[in-house]
Amino acid sequence: LLLEKALALEADYVATGHYARLQKDRDGIHLLQGKDKNKDQSYFLWQLNQGQLKHILFPIGNYTKDKVRKLAKKFKLPALDTRESMEICFIKSTINDFLRHYLKPKPGKIVNSREKIIGQHQGLYFYTIGQRKGIGFPGGPYYVLDKDLKKNLLTVTKNEKDLFKKELVAQNISWILEKEPKLPLSIKAKIRYRHQPASAKIMKYGTWNTRQKKYKAVFSQPQQAITPGQSLVLYKGKELLGGGIIY
Repeated sequence: LLLEKALALEADYVATGHYARLQKDRDGIHLLQGKDKNKDQSYFLWQLNQGQLKHILFPIGNYTKDKVRKLAKKFKLPALDTRESMEICFIKSTINDFLRHYLKPKPGKIVNSREKIIGQHQGLYFYTIGQRKGIGFPGGPYYVLDKDLKKNLLTVTKNEKDLFKKELVAQNISWILEKEPKLPLSIKAKIRYRHQPASAKIMKYGTWNTRQKKYKAVFSQPQQAITPGQSLVLYKGKELLGGGIIY
């Protein structure tokens, strides 16, 4: 939306503070990880297409965070002393406080992996797969294993090994170069922002139609807390190939 507005105002580019880089060649515009490996934010950009990338700049992508801070100090920028946010940057408190402000409680049952009722939750939106803190009853630690939206059911487990899976299905993968590579393809995949890229093979899955293409990713090693609704992002070296939504 910001880019659309900028182009409507006859701007040439939008510059963002993401730690990411662009590289152009005859194949198109490639999206690369930022130079600062600890701050790389390419994971969030997999939905961008070639038409959009033509009008986007990542001016800090070739810098480390320390270098950016030094430049901010040199130029006396007002944001110099702003603390880093570990939560969503526009939320002043916690995510759950933010959600409680806008969403009404929707109580439901908490069950263990044997489907025995062991407690009650106040809304599935307060939990994420793999979560350990904040489940709210004794006898743990418990981990969130599954969320059944239709039954409003939260499944938890005491066995952390239950969280590990070797495969996932993702849908409607967007390829940065807008050309699907030859499949199956060996890649590195991330299933969340702070996830260490893991070796996997990506391939077509099920019956395809033009509106609902699904892909399977098979990891070399089981991965913890694969979560429906999160982004699966695919890399070849430092290049972001594309991404989709875990199904």
